[in-house]
Amino acid sequence: MILINQPTSKITIAIVSKSDSTGGGAGKIAAGLVKLLNNSVHFKCHHWVSRFGINADWHTFKLHGGQWLSLVQGVFVTFSRMIGLPDFLTPELVIHLLRKPENYSIYHFHDISFTFSPMSLKWLAKRKPVIWTFHDCSPFTGGCIAPMDCQALYSGCRHCPQLNKLPLGTSIDLTGYMQRYKLNLLNQLPVIPIMPSRWLVDQAKRVVKFKIEPIIIPNFVDLDIYKPLDKNAVRNILGLPLDRFIVLLSATSLLDYHKGNHLAIDAIKNSGTNPLVIAIGKLEQHQNYIFKSLDVQVTGYIYNDQLLAQYYAAADVFLYPTLADSFGCVAIETMACGTPAIAFATGGVPEIIEHGKTGWLVKTGDVQGLVDALHYVIDHPDVLEAWRIAGLQCVKERYTKEQFLAAHLKIYQKVLNNYHANL
Repeated sequence: MILINQPTSKITIAIVSKSDSTGGGAGKIAAGLVKLLNNSVHFKCHHWVSRFGINADWHTFKLHGGQWLSLVQGVFVTFSRMIGLPDFLTPELVIHLLRKPENYSIYHFHDISFTFSPMSLKWLAKRKPVIWTFHDCSPFTGGCIAPMDCQALYSGCRHCPQLNKLPLGTSIDLTGYMQRYKLNLLNQLPVIPIMPSRWLVDQAKRVVKFKIEPIIIPNFVDLDIYKPLDKNAVRNILGLPLDRFIVLLSATSLLDYHKGNHLAIDAIKNSGTNPLVIAIGKLEQHQNYIFKSLDVQVTGYIYNDQLLAQYYAAADVFLYPTLADSFGCVAIETMACGTPAIAFATGGVPEIIEHGKTGWLVKTGDVQGLVDALHYVIDHPDVLEAWRIAGLQCVKERYTKEQFLAAHLKIYQKVLNNYHANL
């Protein structure tokens, strides 16, 4: 059974996402929201996830139940891709057809790829208040997370160049049908769309005629964890040299093409400098060849936020050559630790990094631009210090957990007022 909840006098909220905080930015934001809500005496919030990680807390539950339902989920996932409808046929669809909606006050969805069928979401939205936070483009594409250079989504998905890549993972092109289904859902039903950046809203509105206007709530950073630390002290703790210029790379998976680390590595190799590179993220041992000729320390994926913040604070600059990002949580995390970024001006990133004030922006894909920026910051430590100070002020003004929570509480209250008024 999924989405089980006991009666309570508190406002009850189900947060649904692909994973807990170990699964990337979307899961981290969803898990953070659950924690903030549960710190309030007025809310009882459960986090339902498809992938259960080591950071799961008492309020985290596996969406598809125990072992046998997980096996059923695997069968559904495989079958849905065999027929060209990835993630449209998932176990909760069958369960929902046999049961009434569970007794939550609000259902708040985040990333649903591999997790929750749009058909189930539509069924639920007809019966309960539903909010959907878009963390990428998949809610209005035929299934891809980032269309990259593909323009088909604006006229109707078809001939998809990402068919055999995840999250699609199929050779049958029904992307047009899947996109139309989601667009109709957002056009016809009172689903509240939340997005972290103006860029993502603009992209979505080129495709979707929303029944309800999207609301922008930027992601947040926990300033109790991500904060400036004494650089020399942190380097001593981590066993890093005090006299080296350190460049930081970070991604859930270091070889994720969308994150662009292959371009960052090219830039460092072609820069003629010799920084120490700290690479945080998943990387198989046989893939270490990508760092050949560089002085690099690969940490693997770091699950502990306090340790992650120490590495962020130890670096001199964060190299962030993302090719597809609607926001970029890691950019505000490093900024909060006093480490400015050199980044591609991709997606929502320019809404975070102010060029020449809190960091440096380079045209997307411009490796020589990254090289020039590296030379500039290495030769001008005073500039990095100015960016550091301005960046710290920026996160305090825009990206606190208090602002993030207050924006959500305002939406929840409005949704509940409207829902009860229409009963």
